[in-house]
Amino acid sequence: MLARRDIVGRYRGSFLGVLWSLVYPLFMLGIYSFVFGGIFKSRWGAGNSSPLEFSLILFVGMIVFNLFSECISRAPGVVLAHTNYVKKIVFPLEVLPIVLLAGALFQFLVNLCVWLVFYSLFFQSPHLTSLLLPLVILPLLLFTLGVSWVLASLGTYLRDIGHLVGVLITALLFLSPIFYPVTALPERFQHLMYLNPLAQVIENARQVLIWDTLPDPGPWCLSLLASGVLAWLGLTFFQQTRRGFADVL
Repeated sequence: MLARRDIVGRYRGSFLGVLWSLVYPLFMLGIYSFVFGGIFKSRWGAGNSSPLEFSLILFVGMIVFNLFSECISRAPGVVLAHTNYVKKIVFPLEVLPIVLLAGALFQFLVNLCVWLVFYSLFFQSPHLTSLLLPLVILPLLLFTLGVSWVLASLGTYLRDIGHLVGVLITALLFLSPIFYPVTALPERFQHLMYLNPLAQVIENARQVLIWDTLPDPGPWCLSLLASGVLAWLGLTFFQQTRRGFADVL
């Protein structure tokens, strides 16, 4: 119910309502195609991809990045936006970051549907490996939850956290393999890219959606384990620090 209220509340009062969640990805896909394919004549790696194919490859990276960035950017203020839940009623506050993730997943699914429609119309039907996408993004979901719990707590005590997170998200946008493949980096720096938690998820998402290949299970399992531990630590930190929320608010 909270997730539904959050999704509907974003578009309340607008003429198109929830349809804006569909208009946005369509608009962005058109912009990507025009700018990168039409103006810059960009191609993916050393391949001969068409402008539309390049846009769809880029769009996969943006879909994954937006799932992460939407939660992280809103997490520092999520407790501040629900002060009544802290002061007046007994409420499981740890649910609030999950509500953010649910809302981001809704937009993720809308974006994915737009991508699947364009890929099916201009190239071919989606590969069977596309069914593995939920497993591919699972480590990212756990990682996002863990970081969101930490930021939700810190943002309640330190209001500057929200501004700092905005800067870091912008930096992460260009330090992730969204607009370029990992292979575009010098070989000695490529392994450093995978220290970015988004890099492996973005690359694996492209593998299952576009290139019909299976991700390497070893790094995926390691990523899932590390994300699970981080989620547990983030929840523990949130539960330990929530005792002072009422005093601060």
